[in-house]
Amino acid sequence: MHACLLALAVCGCASRAQVDTATSATSHHFQPTAFSVEVRGGSGRPVILIPGLGCPASVWRDTAAHLHRLGYQTHALTLAGFAGKPRIDRPLARTTVEELARYIRDRHLVSPVIVGHSLGGTLAYWLAAREPALVGAIIIVDAGASASEQAAAAQIRDTWRDASDAQFSGLIRDMFRSMSVKPERLAPVAAEVERSDRRAIGDVIYELSADPVRDKLSRIRAPVLVVLASGALQDEFRREARDVRDHEVVVVPGTGHFVMLDDPPAFNAVLDDFLIKHPRGGLQARRLDR
Repeated sequence: MHACLLALAVCGCASRAQVDTATSATSHHFQPTAFSVEVRGGSGRPVILIPGLGCPASVWRDTAAHLHRLGYQTHALTLAGFAGKPRIDRPLARTTVEELARYIRDRHLVSPVIVGHSLGGTLAYWLAAREPALVGAIIIVDAGASASEQAAAAQIRDTWRDASDAQFSGLIRDMFRSMSVKPERLAPVAAEVERSDRRAIGDVIYELSADPVRDKLSRIRAPVLVVLASGALQDEFRREARDVRDHEVVVVPGTGHFVMLDDPPAFNAVLDDFLIKHPRGGLQARRLDR
């Protein structure tokens, strides 16, 4: 992951009552440790929303509300160590992907739609490649699958892990300053990111350099939509998506990295169009239809 991608990864970061699976007792046997989940909606088509590194589930609030109105059930994640959640000692990216697959099976979520922004998009790619028969349609929001050279990633990891409180806050503010065309909408998210564990942020950046996701993209069988901001990384993200057999790319004009916050109506329209075209994507659903 080159320097620009690392910057993006760091920042990119009929209703039921909210459920946090990290703290709430449920009838399910499996409780994930790598993420907590806010579940809303009834028995509609499941959509799993993965935010960017450091970001809370609330970054998807507008998107989730739109999906609820259309009858979807949403599962919005906050990863361990981010936005005030305690970190775990195991590799965060790999553990998230492994536990998310187990979560889908435990909750009997048939062919779920996976939506990931920034780092969350990288994890969505990884899950779709690791479990091609488990997931349905995949939506990648301004994210790629490249990895940095390990020595560079180690240096960036140490910068985050060793930062003082003031330095950490400054790093977050500097990164977020150019990530949105509507900074007032992004400010509450940035405040939550400042509550993250800096070691968790540094470690996951290094982890992805040691286990690059791009090498796995050809395994993906689900249809993939790549939604891009009108920024400088369009070409890079497009090139990476070419390794996915069934994909399309849509650019939302006039948006920054946080596409879904910068232009919610345009972002929602792109999602709606893709999901209508792929009502039951994924190998699992096709098998059930036989």
